[in-house]
Amino acid sequence: MQIYKKSAFLCMFFAYLAFGQNISEERQIWEKLQKNMEQGVSGEFRLTKYVAKISKEFVSQGFFSVSKKDGVIWETKKPLQDKNIFTMEKLREHFSGDFDELMKKFDLKLSRAGLTDTLTLVPKEKSIREIIASVVMLIEGEHLQNCKIIWANNDYAFYEFMVP
Repeated sequence: MQIYKKSAFLCMFFAYLAFGQNISEERQIWEKLQKNMEQGVSGEFRLTKYVAKISKEFVSQGFFSVSKKDGVIWETKKPLQDKNIFTMEKLREHFSGDFDELMKKFDLKLSRAGLTDTLTLVPKEKSIREIIASVVMLIEGEHLQNCKIIWANNDYAFYEFMVP
């Protein structure tokens, strides 16, 4: 189950990096989401973990908070209680925090349908693709609505975020 805690961390970190930067053609989205991240965002989450080998889903629920000051606070309430805090310093220990470096390692595809944007990250390096097949984020307005991390073995972690 530790891998799913790390996948929550990955999902929020990718969102933080992607939405906290300005890229010319997607500038409007980034600026809105950057403002949202700077002001902080919190809400409830639902995580559906799928294990392909046994064709079974596991669901957990809880609360999250993301801010520049506090980092990511991830508190699972069901089925078990657990709390994890990832400070920005801790995030930067694992990732450089440089969006250009992230883009060197991932192909980025942005598609739009009305007010909904879908951002897909696919690893460029084979060694990374052997672990993570892709990360897909759905953004509506200023909020990340969901994020799906698909592992190379066809397992996935699907995060749904309910922000008031």
